Amino acid sequence: MKSVLNNVLVALAFLLFRAFQIDAQEHSLTDEERQTKRDSIIAETERHFGWNDDAYSVKTAKEKWLSGDAKMLLQDGIAPVVYIGQEKFAKRYGIGYHDFGCIANCSDTQMAKYNTAIMDCLTVKFGKGWQDSIRKDVPGLDKYGVSVFKNIQYEGNGTGMVVLPVIYKALGRSASDPEESGFVLDIINCVSPTSMEFLYRGVEYYIPLSCNAESGETPLENELIEITIRVFNPKVFRYSKNIKPSPFCVIETINLLR
Repeated sequence: MKSVLNNVLVALAFLLFRAFQIDAQEHSLTDEERQTKRDSIIAETERHFGWNDDAYSVKTAKEKWLSGDAKMLLQDGIAPVVYIGQEKFAKRYGIGYHDFGCIANCSDTQMAKYNTAIMDCLTVKFGKGWQDSIRKDVPGLDKYGVSVFKNIQYEGNGTGMVVLPVIYKALGRSASDPEESGFVLDIINCVSPTSMEFLYRGVEYYIPLSCNAESGETPLENELIEITIRVFNPKVFRYSKNIKPSPFCVIETINLLR
């Protein structure tokens, strides 16, 4: 137990040190240089802890769901806790649990992202009743139902990029009210031709597509896909509060995960 505690303390010290380095160095970098630096830090951190987030990608979650072999990821420690009645949850919803034990094979962030994708698949198929019987310590469950626009991290240019696993619903809803098109034009230099309806963390959204977005093949209804959203900081762009969604954002890319 003492060795595990020491490992935890070392891990925390390492992460704090890297976070300090990022903050100190990023002020003088361009957006592209900053993203490259962060990708390098993430790769270094994964090597340090032996994580393999690629093995637990959203695409893998989609494949597991479609094959009927999906499991919620969690880390229960040295002595896993057995929850009475969870076999009924697994039988009813076709979802079990994969417990990493004391050493996880992927980061906490990736666990939550993977689980969120599975949770939204459950919501589409069964409604929200599964939330009453799922284990409450599953990573990602504490944020389920929380808006994606909480705590957006903006770059120096006033925009932020968010990559999300979402359930596609439809295309075609008007992207903005005609009276708002002038504000939108000022922000993104064009008026979005359409928007996408999707489900994320149990909440439905309508987000305009960027004029340069390459959707390619249209997703199937209720298909799990991955999208990249650019969010515009209202304090920097000072657009009307009437523009929807708020904060204003557009979908930059669509990945069908096929």
